[in-house]
Amino acid sequence: MGFFVNRFSRLFLISLSLFCAAPLMADEAINISSHPVINTQDAIKDLQQLLGKVKSFTSRFVQESQNGQGEVLQSIQGKMDVAKPGKLRWQTEGIYEQLVISDGKSLWIYDQDLEQVSIKNMDNRLAETPALLLGGDVSAIETDFIVSQKHSKSHRVFILQPKDTTQLFDSLEISFNKHSKQQELQQMIIRDASGQVTAISFSDAVNNPVLDDRIFTFSIPKGVDVIDGRKGAY
Repeated sequence: MGFFVNRFSRLFLISLSLFCAAPLMADEAINISSHPVINTQDAIKDLQQLLGKVKSFTSRFVQESQNGQGEVLQSIQGKMDVAKPGKLRWQTEGIYEQLVISDGKSLWIYDQDLEQVSIKNMDNRLAETPALLLGGDVSAIETDFIVSQKHSKSHRVFILQPKDTTQLFDSLEISFNKHSKQQELQQMIIRDASGQVTAISFSDAVNNPVLDDRIFTFSIPKGVDVIDGRKGAY
């Protein structure tokens, strides 16, 4: 299982929670992590306004992970679907094939090569699940994060740092297409506590598509091992 797969399980989707840019280069990752973070009400308001318009989201993605020295650890691709409240489908392809599904209550992590399904209670706190920035309660952003923003000619960029310093990631940067009518998510950049950096670039992104609720349910295949860690499993 790859870097993101492992971190995903530990963070309940560090993808995050989360928008077609090229893979992040090492120097860019360093600049991002050193960007001064200033909590401003304007940044919070602007981000909440952008995310508040997103009721559902679908996109292809490419994820690249680097260590603290800028060396590429892994590159994977796949498809993500998100819908409010708290629904998620994240499917990676290739040698790190994995399917992660949430119906808003439970989270299923299916490793086909291991023939194993892990089930957890879905943690709806944004600080624990950054991907819920798209599918969760955006009013909680101010409670969970220190937020700043910067802008380029083509992107609106927000930098979020968890107020809880025990989190496994140090910062989350999300970029939106400034010139698109829908201002779709373009990229998420996550720096974790070990110094590793993960950049997730999105393509063919669509805000507010009509998604079939059935894609957010999971039927356990016959013969696979099941690890059910839910409390009060249903």
